Amino acid sequence: MIGVDFTGRLGNQLFTYAFLRNVWERQGRRCCIKANFKRCRTGNFEEGFDNSIRFFHTVPVQEESSDLILTHGTWKQRAIYLYYTACSKLPWIARNDRLMTRIEQKIEQYGLYFTGAADKARFPDTLPSGPLFIRGYFQDKNNFENIRPILLEELTPTTPPLPSNKNLYEIAARPDSVCVSVRCGDYLSSQYKSDFYVCTPRYFQKAIALIRERTDNPTFIFFSNDIAWVKNNIRVPEDVECYYESGTDPAWETLRLMYSCHHFIISNSTFAWWAQYLGRRSGKIVVSPTHWFANPNWSSNLIDDSFLQVSDG
Repeated sequence: MIGVDFTGRLGNQLFTYAFLRNVWERQGRRCCIKANFKRCRTGNFEEGFDNSIRFFHTVPVQEESSDLILTHGTWKQRAIYLYYTACSKLPWIARNDRLMTRIEQKIEQYGLYFTGAADKARFPDTLPSGPLFIRGYFQDKNNFENIRPILLEELTPTTPPLPSNKNLYEIAARPDSVCVSVRCGDYLSSQYKSDFYVCTPRYFQKAIALIRERTDNPTFIFFSNDIAWVKNNIRVPEDVECYYESGTDPAWETLRLMYSCHHFIISNSTFAWWAQYLGRRSGKIVVSPTHWFANPNWSSNLIDDSFLQVSDG
């Protein structure tokens, strides 16, 4: 079997699912998958803190509320898991990313694939026999790029497009439609701004100008968790044709609307990253910030070499 602990909202859950899906493919699709979504339920259900992959054509997942390793792991896996848990609660270890990463790499040989410190786990060359357990974000496309055609098929919402968005889907189908993703909310709060506020209004204005240089007749569709802030803060030239998603659609509908566009201006958001990755059309342009985090001590593998990188300076 494969046990997986999902964390966060849809964007983060999709990274975990993609890693899991590749493991399942490598295992020959023989084992069952048990999942725990307890780590997702850290906020309001209405804000997407729940099992969000159930809205897509994913492989069958059996949801459980128990600790998967303590319930289904071998005695050795349970012992190593308890050791890892104890280490992660010691401040002098937990705050040392390099040490935590070394511990996480060490326990992989026992079938425990965790990414608590740096979230940069590399897909393993070989998989040990017996139960496997997955926990973390695995935010690197190299963990699943080989199964991208499968993900494009499975990460399609099970519900048809909402009739209320018929006009937006028609606009997204235009030759040079552009999805503009603006992450607001907690990124603008005093608690998180110094770590995550990278994509300022100036970044989006420069990205829009760059897209206009590279395309013939672009149409921009803005997506955000705070559309009012976008309208009030991101100035768009008068001769630019732009539209705004309502900001009230379910996450699965918003994601489909976003990836239906041709080109992408993304913010430093995993949700935005998945929108461009699931884009089906060839010749897409993806504009991203030059760095994923405002915190200079953090790094990420999410800015691809193919992206056109724009600073806010």
